[in-house]
Amino acid sequence: MPDPSSKAGLSGRILSHPPGEPATGALPAGSGPGGRLRVVLADDHAIVREGVAALLRPHAAIVASTANVEEGVRAILREDPDLVVFDNVMCGLNGIEVVRRVAARRPRTRLLCLSSRDDAPSVQAAFDAGVHGYLTKRGSFAHLVQAIDRVFRCGCYVPHEMAHVLVQGFRTRHGLPPSDGQTLTAREREVVRLYAEGLITREIADTLHVSMKTVGTHREHAMEKLGLRGIAQLTRYAIREGLISVDD
Repeated sequence: MPDPSSKAGLSGRILSHPPGEPATGALPAGSGPGGRLRVVLADDHAIVREGVAALLRPHAAIVASTANVEEGVRAILREDPDLVVFDNVMCGLNGIEVVRRVAARRPRTRLLCLSSRDDAPSVQAAFDAGVHGYLTKRGSFAHLVQAIDRVFRCGCYVPHEMAHVLVQGFRTRHGLPPSDGQTLTAREREVVRLYAEGLITREIADTLHVSMKTVGTHREHAMEKLGLRGIAQLTRYAIREGLISVDD
């Protein structure tokens, strides 16, 4: 089994775990033998299902592994698991349908969306439907363990870089004026944060394991959306929005 503290991304990329968070941790107790969590996996990519199963199996009982919405719903209703880890797009269909069809019938089951999408509509739709946590496939096993722990201990998990999406959804629904950063994707906000922390393009590319061209594209898109010019303005924006803290 891979070392749980490994930074190998769940989708093959590499990311560090969030600052200040433990890289490893035991999973919460579940209803399975020996107090193990009983887990249903639902994702139309076999490599994702098998990879997540391999990582969780030493700590949890994988009671079903399914490839589409219908199979996922049947497995959840049949197995009554502690946790469901699912994709919000399966075989071209909306995986959130799983949540809509099982949340009321299996209220104790925790629902964790493991998605390749980090756009505002996808994140907001998932939480509106009733998921307990949302995580992207760019994360590491440490992120997954942290997310599972949070949905059981706190009832909810969302990565810090996605929290603004939910805040903007709340502001929109309540008729409040949007903040400047509402149109930034989670990755654009991450790039802005890293520039504001003083990293150069090559260092950001190494940190995120993407090309320098990709980093530059994210920076340009963010600056265009925000109407900013130069890293100094980008840094001031990051401080104002709380993306970074300024030490006294």
